[in-house]
Amino acid sequence: MADDYEGLSEEQYTVEEAVKVLEKTVGRKKAEIADLEKKAKRLKNADSLRHNSELTAYLKADVTAYITVIADMTDDDKLLEGLDLDADPVPSPEKYADYVNGLSADDLENELEAESIRADYCDAIVEDMCLSIGEGALSSKKMLKALLDDPYAMEQIGEIIFYDDYLYDLFVTLSEDKEKDKPKKKKKKKKD
Repeated sequence: MADDYEGLSEEQYTVEEAVKVLEKTVGRKKAEIADLEKKAKRLKNADSLRHNSELTAYLKADVTAYITVIADMTDDDKLLEGLDLDADPVPSPEKYADYVNGLSADDLENELEAESIRADYCDAIVEDMCLSIGEGALSSKKMLKALLDDPYAMEQIGEIIFYDDYLYDLFVTLSEDKEKDKPKKKKKKKKD
């Protein structure tokens, strides 16, 4: 990945700075998970146990997601050892707002900063993948034919061109040049 990227509030983060924020988040969440697991042993009410279990599962999934991003940012696959990367997504707990509202000001700032970094990083990964796919598709005759045969793909490409001033102007210019280059048909005279 690049040495820096857009982060929270349009600040620039180096990879090292971003990793420090994420590592702090992972450490905090692991401590919160340990506290929730201790608390679960004392809970008797079924609803309280369920809420505690939902939040614990969610935080564990969150930790896995953050570690995955850290591993990708640092190219350190060893961080992924022991993680269940094929687990089903964990839905946001019913009382997640209570959890967020219960964070201290510093922890809330860290939470928001980490979420922003993770989202920006994941967006950048998807953009890189789409760029690679687009380059591959446009360099393949079979893919070009498949795109030409797909009305939805043609509409999407047309929309991209239409809303990009440079591409649209280029398209119009090339279309006009193509029309000029067409051989002109001679009109046949009617025989009397």
